Parts: sequence; structure tokens; C-alpha cells
Amino acid sequence: MKGLPIGLQDFSDIVSNNMIYVDKTKFIYDLASSGNKYFFVSRPRRFGKSLTLSVFENLFKGNKELFKDTWIYDKWDFSQTFPVVRINLVDVNTESIENFYADLSDLLFFISQENDIFLESKTLNGKFRELIIKLSRKFNKKVVVLVDEYEKPVLDNITNKDMAKKLRGILRNFYAVLKAQDENLRFVLLTGITKFTKMGVFSSLNNLEDISFDDKFSTMFGYTQEELESYFDEYINLYTDKFNVDKQSFLEKLRDFYNGFSFNGVDKVYNPYAVLLFFKELKFKEFWHESGAPAFLYDYIKHKNIDIRDLVGKEIYESIFSNREIEDAPPESFLTQTGYLTFSSRRLQDTGKLVYKLDFPNIDVRSSFAMILAETKYGLDEPLKIADRVIDSIKNKDALKLKNILQETIQSISYRAFKASEKIPELLYSSWIYLILAMSGFNVSMEEEQILGRPDIVLKYNNEVFIFEVKIDKSPDLAIKQIKEKNYFKKFLSNSVYAVGISISSKSRNVSEVLIEKIV
Repeated sequence: MKGLPIGLQDFSDIVSNNMIYVDKTKFIYDLASSGNKYFFVSRPRRFGKSLTLSVFENLFKGNKELFKDTWIYDKWDFSQTFPVVRINLVDVNTESIENFYADLSDLLFFISQENDIFLESKTLNGKFRELIIKLSRKFNKKVVVLVDEYEKPVLDNITNKDMAKKLRGILRNFYAVLKAQDENLRFVLLTGITKFTKMGVFSSLNNLEDISFDDKFSTMFGYTQEELESYFDEYINLYTDKFNVDKQSFLEKLRDFYNGFSFNGVDKVYNPYAVLLFFKELKFKEFWHESGAPAFLYDYIKHKNIDIRDLVGKEIYESIFSNREIEDAPPESFLTQTGYLTFSSRRLQDTGKLVYKLDFPNIDVRSSFAMILAETKYGLDEPLKIADRVIDSIKNKDALKLKNILQETIQSISYRAFKASEKIPELLYSSWIYLILAMSGFNVSMEEEQILGRPDIVLKYNNEVFIFEVKIDKSPDLAIKQIKEKNYFKKFLSNSVYAVGISISSKSRNVSEVLIEKIV
């Protein structure tokens, strides 16, 4: 049984230690032999960008034996080797411009040392240019350049616009070296989380082919359902045998928790890191949150007025990802690129433009985002303690317990979330309740469209469905009556269905009554 390459980003380490490598070399081949040589791809964290660059590095260095069990093994000419410059900006210090210059210069110096090249230039761009030229001349070959997390210095300063602007200017001039050195380059790939505008870094690299939303490469990063069931079959059996569960039911639950990421609105993939952690621990947990939400995400959310109601179900054009710089990006753009939202579907307008609909990819991410938003926007402390009580109330259909925990949680919402004189609409109460249910780890949707309307919240738990309606200063019986009259339950007839009516008191600004009634 092959091992799980948790945290491993080096292709040779994975192969030599008999770890699982989900073969993506068909995509590697298509890019490396396409005829073009400048590429860019954006993907959220923990999607294997660094591993992919390692695969490219070993391919161009001709390390054939590492590829023995992969698709590309008998299709690539490994005798044709090339010098490789691999730059990883993850660990570059960005606390000051001076530190940034020094760290990036050190990276170039280390690469030159490895290749017995002496750099004489005193400037950052000059060193980069000199490194490419001298490598090409020394080996009489064109050079491969691989850049990991190309925009990380700017993301580190997302709330410091002045610093972000300065760093972006430095990076723009640095990457401009690549375009000027075209004759000495064989292949260039830049990876990152977000995309700069064409007026920013990409203005100096306008020959980059962006494959981020390309159908041909939509599953290059992440695991498809087929890949999951093929490469992790032994681990799947390990889980189903240990807990004596039906394999198909288990796969459906796994899909709900960790699948759902889509980079073209059609194909769905799992987050690799979540899959590996799950099979290591054999537990359903919020691995997206536990893997460490980056500091720049918290900074961004703190400084933006984010409302779930404005994001889930919203339709956007692809151009939204390149018409503003990162620090000014709207939430729907920023959160999609960082993996907290994804393309749930797409449609073609009469104009020929593709329109993408946004949603959370899965339970794992929805719960993680809800916890971050609860902490940063509403000032809720220790959301995980709330979760246990919410889960228990839903599991036991305990209306009184649900009312109490909702009351306590809403009472704890920071007064800064709204003005004292402001009338709070039903939709805002619904979004708070949705947030509480989501951060508790439930599979919930908000205002899910049906033929006669949209229920406020739909919660799916095991083989049960809970349909929520929220009313201000009205009996919860009226909320349940609406659920029945509009047939919100009819699409869930294969499940046990419960109607949940929630009454809000405008005077106390809180939940006053909860009623749970089985209707199917």
C-alpha cells in the first residue's frame, strides 16, 4: 500500500518513498510540447502547484526513471535536457523593500552557485538577466524558468496599498526580464493564487498564455472522482471496512465534504490536501480551515464588507479576475481565486460570453469560511463550541435547544455589525442562521431556487432534510405553512423532511420561537 504524500512537494521524494502520485503528466506533456513557451495558471493554496513545478523541473532535467510509471514515460525525449531556474517566492521576506531585494537576490545567487556560475551584476533585474544568459551559454541550451507563488509579496501586503504598489512595480520589472530574454528561454511557467491586471505585472509579460480557466486544463490540479476511486481504492476500503459502511454512501459523503471545486464551471475536483489528510486520519473534519487560512485572507475580510447573500448564486464574467489589482479586488473575485468560492455552473450568453455562477465548493470550505466570517465580521468567539450544540439540536430535532443556541449566538454578534437604529431585515437574520449552521459543519444552502419560490435555508443531514423559513414578528406556524403551501419539500421526497419555522422578535432583535415539524 503506497504512502500518502502529505506535505511533500518534491516529485523525486514522492517517487523514491513509494508515495501515491496522481498522474498528471498528460497535462505536463501538452504544455511542454505545445509550441508556446509562456504560461500562467492560478489555483488556490493546497492544490499541488509546487509539486507540478517539481514535475516540470525533473522532466526538463531528464530524470527519466522518476517517470517510469507515468503516462509521459515513453512519449517524451528525456535525452533533451535543459537548465532550470526555479524561483519560489513563498519564503521571501516582504517586511521591507530592502528585505525583499535581499531575499530574492539570495535565491538567484543560490541557483547560480548550484550551476557554478558567478553573477557580477549589482541589480536584481541584472542578476536575473545574467543568470539566464550565462546558463544558456554554459550548457548551450535554452533555459526553463519556473516561478512558484509569483504574487506572494503583494498578497503579504494586501491591506497596505502603498507597499503593495511598490512591490508590484518591482515584480513587474523583474518579470519583464523574461520577455526580453525570449531567445534564451525554452519554457516559462508562473503559478500563483491570484491574477494581476494587465496594467500590473502582466503588462510586462503580455505574451503569457493564461490557462487558469481553460477547459483543457480544468482538472490538471486537484483529484477527479475517477482519480480518487482509482488511486485511493485501498484507503477507501480501509475506511469502509473499519466503520462497516456502504462504499457508495461513503463516496457520496466524501464528495459532499471535499469535492466541488471547479475552474471552468463544468468539471469538479477534490482538494488534494484535504483528501490526503482525510485518509490519514479517517475522519470527516474541516481540513481546509485546519491547513491554515493565510493571514492575507483574514486581513482582506476584515477590511471588506462581505455578505454571503451577495456572493452565493451570483453570476460573473471571467474578466472580473483581471480588471482590478489584488488589493482592490471585489470579494467575488478574491474569494474565488483563494478557493472559498467556486464556479458551480456556467452558461453561454447570446453575446457569446460565458457567465459563471458562484457557490461554496463543499461542506469543508463552507464551514471554514463561515467560521472566519463569524470571527472577523461578527466577533463571535470559539465558533467550534457553538457547533457541538447546534449539531446536537438538529440531530435530536430539539426545537427548544436550537432556539437557545441561536439566541445566545445572535446575542453575541458584535454591535458593530449594524446600527442601533437600523431595522434588521429577515434576509439578514436568515444569513446569520445560515452562517451558524454552516460553521457547524452542515451541508446547507441559502435561497435554493424552486418552481414556487425559494426557501430561506435547506439543510441536509444524513438521510434527512430540514427546510427553514424565518419570519419577523410572526408565528413559526405561518413559516411552516408557507413551506407546505409552496411545496418546498417535494424535491426531497426520498428523504425524511422536517419544516423548521423560526420567529424573530423585532423588539429583542433575536429568535423568539422555533418549531420543528416532520412533513414527510
